[in-house]
Amino acid sequence: MIEAVGTVLRCEAGRVWLTWKSQSACGHCEQGDDCGTGVVAKALTPKENTLDLPCSETYEPGTQLRLGIAESDLLSASALVYLCPLAGLLLGAALGQALTGQEAGTILSGVGGGVLGFLWARRRAGQRQQRITILGVLGKPVGNT
Repeated sequence: MIEAVGTVLRCEAGRVWLTWKSQSACGHCEQGDDCGTGVVAKALTPKENTLDLPCSETYEPGTQLRLGIAESDLLSASALVYLCPLAGLLLGAALGQALTGQEAGTILSGVGGGVLGFLWARRRAGQRQQRITILGVLGKPVGNT
């Protein structure tokens, strides 16, 4: 199970809206500034993501929740997003080469196949059921006293 911490934005009608910042795997080793990947990770600002999930409880805004997703679900989603456009590109290029025998035809059909693969993966990803679950409550907001 891969876990992350999300902060509740709002909760209503059996759904909770969460936000979290993407984390880089870099910056945690001894290499520091000597690592090219670490330098690039520091240059990029953390991306803030939002997500809505079904919930059976009510959470106050600001509450931190522990979220989880199974490794197999993450791997299958990654394969869908990355491999489908690549397969479309390669199949399109092969088809273009077989049909036209020209470099321009191969390039155009390869790009077209990549775009079709991307659109197909995007549609399939939209149809996939979200399998992110709320594993627990880490903390509730502290009010001003």
